[in-house]
Amino acid sequence: MKRVVRTIVLGGICTIMLTGCMTKKVPQNWYEGSLEYYKQGFENGWKNDDSVNSEYFTDSRFGYLLQDLDGDGADELLIGIIDDAPETKFTDIIIWHRDFGPMKVFSVGDGYYMYLCDGNVIKEDMWYGSDTKVQYMVYDSKDNSFPIVDGGGAPKKFELTEFVQNSGR
Repeated sequence: MKRVVRTIVLGGICTIMLTGCMTKKVPQNWYEGSLEYYKQGFENGWKNDDSVNSEYFTDSRFGYLLQDLDGDGADELLIGIIDDAPETKFTDIIIWHRDFGPMKVFSVGDGYYMYLCDGNVIKEDMWYGSDTKVQYMVYDSKDNSFPIVDGGGAPKKFELTEFVQNSGR
């Protein structure tokens, strides 16, 4: 009887450990669904999504960047504005959350943006009362967190892949 109980317990522990390890692995191309969501949104002017302020998206060209923010071998998805500014302005960051799958963790705009600096440090402009507050953070996929750090250097310019090629802009 002891052997049967020990086998069941060990089998259960191994199953939990294997299941936990499998869910922590980021699927290859996990971001495809998110890319399709944005592509369709930009193609139809966000008419099918009441949660999006479509006026904001009609004045600018948007693209995406896949970037491994924390060096774990899995890319994160950053949505940004394509313009002539000396640095790329990002509006959304989407990660693979080990418990929930694709998850938008930041969404900004209307003059407040995120920037990617040296070492994949994220600089965020935030509205704070009547002032703008700046904070720097890094991504930690092990904890699905963005710890705040002291600084991150100057924001960088990135080549973004445009969602929709519009000749009228």
